[in-house]
Amino acid sequence: MEIKYVNSQSNEKPSEIDITSSADGVYIRRDIKEIKIEQEDGTISKMFNFQEAFLTKSEYEVFASEMIANKINGNDNSQAFATYQNKLNTPIEYKNGFTYKPKWAETVYAGLLQKGALLPQLFPLKIYDSTEKEERAQIMTMQELTELSIFLAQAQERFFAEYKAEKTNV
Repeated sequence: MEIKYVNSQSNEKPSEIDITSSADGVYIRRDIKEIKIEQEDGTISKMFNFQEAFLTKSEYEVFASEMIANKINGNDNSQAFATYQNKLNTPIEYKNGFTYKPKWAETVYAGLLQKGALLPQLFPLKIYDSTEKEERAQIMTMQELTELSIFLAQAQERFFAEYKAEKTNV
């Protein structure tokens, strides 16, 4: 389910899930950040910045089910996590000049390497880059695919560290 969040502010800290403000649906909020604002008279007041979306009750039921599944799988509802997931799905350039998605290190290539360990005759193997075009396919040995997988796994780890750093700043 794709949810469209908008930036919002409040003088009071909002709840992440608000089922009481509207009879027509539910407000969901994420990335709630408290900021302090100095007033003209020198006093300090609090303000909260956050992202907010409105869902109908039926949309919220779907959202809630997805959130339970995401929690079980270790995912969250933050913009930081959405950015992290996007980076895993965004092709990056490898030393051969072709582009590969970091998530493929574990979702595709790890399985091929396991099969290759059991069936060495599987290699060399044609490996497609992110464009999936025949002219950009590379014949790779098991060692070359291992090196590509390590490169992509290192990118995953870098992106995860960025996500964790951003998450601690929220």
